[in-house]
Amino acid sequence: MSQQDKILRDIAKAHGISVQQAEEIWRLLTTKITETISSQDKKEGDMYIADKFKAIHIDNFGKFIPNIRNINHANMCITMKKEGKSFKK
Repeated sequence: MSQQDKILRDIAKAHGISVQQAEEIWRLLTTKITETISSQDKKEGDMYIADKFKAIHIDNFGKFIPNIRNINHANMCITMKKEGKSFKK
C-alpha cells in the first residue's frame, strides 16, 4: 500500500466515508487544479509571467496560491540555459 492510499484510507475512516468516495474526491480535486493550471499559456516569449498564474479557490478545500519564487527560479534557469551557463561549479 502506498503512502497516498494509507492517507486516503485514514481520511475516509475519520470522516465516515468509503475509500471509493475519498478517492473520487481526491481525483476531482487534482483534476480541477490541473485544469486550472493548464488552462492558459503562461509564457510570453520564453519567460513565464507571474500574473498569468491564477490563485485557485476550491470550495471546502482552500486557496492554492502560485509560488512566485518558483516562477522566478524557472525564468532564471531558462535565461541561464539560453546563455549557455550551468549551475555546476
